[in-house]
Amino acid sequence: MNQKRSAELEAQVASLKEERAELYKTQGTNAQRLLDLNDILRVKDANLAQGKEDIRRLTESNTFLARKNQEMTELVNEKNVTIQVIQDELTTLQLEMSKLDERQRDLERENAQLLQRWLKKMNEEADRMNAGNAFLENEQQEQSALSPSVQSPPSTRSLRSMGPESPTQSNWRGASSIFSIIPQISSKKFTAHDAEVNTVSLSNGGSMAATGSNDKKIRIWDIKTGSLKSTLTGCLQSVMCVSFNATDELLLGASNDNAARLWHLGTGRPRHTLTGHIGKVFSARFNPDSSKVVSGSHDRTIKVWDLQKGYCIRTMFTFASVNDVCLLDFDGSTIASGHLDNNLRFWDARSGNCVKEVTGIHMGQITSVCPSTDGSQILTNSRDNTLRILDMRTYETVSVLHADGYKTGTNWSKACFSPDGQYVVSGSADGTLYYWSTREGVVEKTVKEQSSPIVGVSWVNSTVVSAEKDKTVVIWGTTARRPTIYEK
Repeated sequence: MNQKRSAELEAQVASLKEERAELYKTQGTNAQRLLDLNDILRVKDANLAQGKEDIRRLTESNTFLARKNQEMTELVNEKNVTIQVIQDELTTLQLEMSKLDERQRDLERENAQLLQRWLKKMNEEADRMNAGNAFLENEQQEQSALSPSVQSPPSTRSLRSMGPESPTQSNWRGASSIFSIIPQISSKKFTAHDAEVNTVSLSNGGSMAATGSNDKKIRIWDIKTGSLKSTLTGCLQSVMCVSFNATDELLLGASNDNAARLWHLGTGRPRHTLTGHIGKVFSARFNPDSSKVVSGSHDRTIKVWDLQKGYCIRTMFTFASVNDVCLLDFDGSTIASGHLDNNLRFWDARSGNCVKEVTGIHMGQITSVCPSTDGSQILTNSRDNTLRILDMRTYETVSVLHADGYKTGTNWSKACFSPDGQYVVSGSADGTLYYWSTREGVVEKTVKEQSSPIVGVSWVNSTVVSAEKDKTVVIWGTTARRPTIYEK
């Protein structure tokens, strides 16, 4: 029994030994597999780290490309806007070209008609002259036959030479030998517009005044009665400057819609629209024979327009925004301009070159420039609350005009000389009108009928007209009258 039990135990021990050996073998295999798995895990960890690095790099690249894509999208949008603007400008230019072509055809047709009329008139005049010569010859023969001592009548040529003299270049500004008297009596006062007034100008004959306003209108007023004569329309934005031509037949208006326009005062209809500036046009003036116009803009250019051709013939780049321009000689070849950068510049209109730049005369932007009647001096007004008179021969300051209480009210406030050049008049921000003596450089007189900034003054003969920003215009004279107030 014991032997049998021992045999079973030995069998179990042998079995356990075999099982242990198998377990050792399995343990060795598992250890090897663990080593292999550790190697695989290290490889996987390395791959994971590489993958994370790739993801980070790709994320940064994606962010950079997204930003570049946004920039390119914005650039494309900007280019599309530019293309649209260019297409609009092209369409406008094509429309203007078609209008110019149509106008050229009309002018050619009118020219042919005028030529025919001129030829017809010349033929009729030649026939009349031939008949007159024949009549004179008959008269001379009859008088010679009756009385040889009778003197023959003057010839046709001598009679035709007795006509009035043509205007000279020396009197193109209408110089007068009569000394000016300061107009200090308020004879008329009226509300000129429905919106703020920006500019005023007297006609050269002194019978009319023109005003321009933020209501986009120009109004013509009778100086004697203060009544409204006509209203000129067509501007798309505020009117900043008005000017009569030498014969008072045309009126020029500069506007914030980047254009200047001409109206015929007899018909009230527009004659020209001068487009080409890309900024607000603050000033525009006729040359003496009304054949050209000079305009200054906040796009930093001055343009010269030929009214016979109907387009710009010269553009001058001025380095700073232009607040005012004026002509300094009869043929309009020299231009003066006042600028936002406080400087005064002089230009040769024929070459387009800046012939002189006067710096350091003002500490604020120049709001107006005005030549004296004889052309020997030029007046500047500035936001530094001073006015200066410069000698045109030396470009040196001969007088500085200022006063306690005087303050330039706007960036386009205009000042001017008296007709004889003995006085300067300008309006202040409080509505006071100041008269300075150019000889002594002191205030001669102050008058006040207005309360808001005076934007412009104009002096012709014995009349001064002043316009304030708050819609009111005052006509000043030298004879006492009962002041009257007119509503438009």
